[in-house]
Amino acid sequence: MSLLVNLDGVRHAYRLCFVRTPWAFLTRVPLDQQWGEYWERAPYQESAGDPYDDAPDQILKVAFDGPLFTPDAGRDGPARSVLDINAGRTPWLRTESYAGGPPLHIMAGVTLESFVISIELAGGCVYVPVGWGVLPASLSVPVGTA
Repeated sequence: MSLLVNLDGVRHAYRLCFVRTPWAFLTRVPLDQQWGEYWERAPYQESAGDPYDDAPDQILKVAFDGPLFTPDAGRDGPARSVLDINAGRTPWLRTESYAGGPPLHIMAGVTLESFVISIELAGGCVYVPVGWGVLPASLSVPVGTA
């Protein structure tokens, strides 16, 4: 048995703001207003903390898998801060094409819907929390069985 989640109520409400594999954090506030501990330091993977969650529905944390590289990994892994990445200087996640095809880039600020589609295009999956029922009524996501 598997569960399917209907994203209709939240597909555009949350935007990607932080990645620490296997987790992706999406926020409801503008990227320039979202913050976390040591987000100004590079390389982010050594010192940056998870995003601050000042409101009950501000951050959505989802798990993902797939053949994706974080900013510090792969052939072109420069040392970046979270603020650099969220400013669009490099993607949060990317594929590397060894066969000459176009790479896939998942940039900061993509919606939850775009994030899910991009992860699936890369050959991965996104896993949402079972506790989606704790979201405010205006954002609740019905869960059904497949």
